[in-house]
Amino acid sequence: MNRTFNGRDFRIWDFSVHHSRLLIRSQPTLSHDYNIDLIFTAVDYISVPKHLDKLEIDSATREEYQSIQKLFKREITKDDITILVSNGSRHFIAAAGFEISENQLELFDSGLDL
Repeated sequence: MNRTFNGRDFRIWDFSVHHSRLLIRSQPTLSHDYNIDLIFTAVDYISVPKHLDKLEIDSATREEYQSIQKLFKREITKDDITILVSNGSRHFIAAAGFEISENQLELFDSGLDL
């Protein structure tokens, strides 16, 4: 999945250790009255800064996948890796599930409620 979010700033918003769920959110702006939530489930590994701007979602290259695979004692699939590119730097999250949600949740509503 490749997607670019120009003009939106994202930050780590919530993490549930018990459910291994991660929320990275872009809050509403003057020109957009909705949140953009990146929701990861069954998270195994997080390697991202707390703030991401000029965000692009990309797939792992073969070299990135091989390098990331070495961090695990078990086999993970390339589909389990999401690359987040911010200001030209590539960061990754290893998680079994990933979805993008556009919503109008309030500031303190995380969207991770089960």
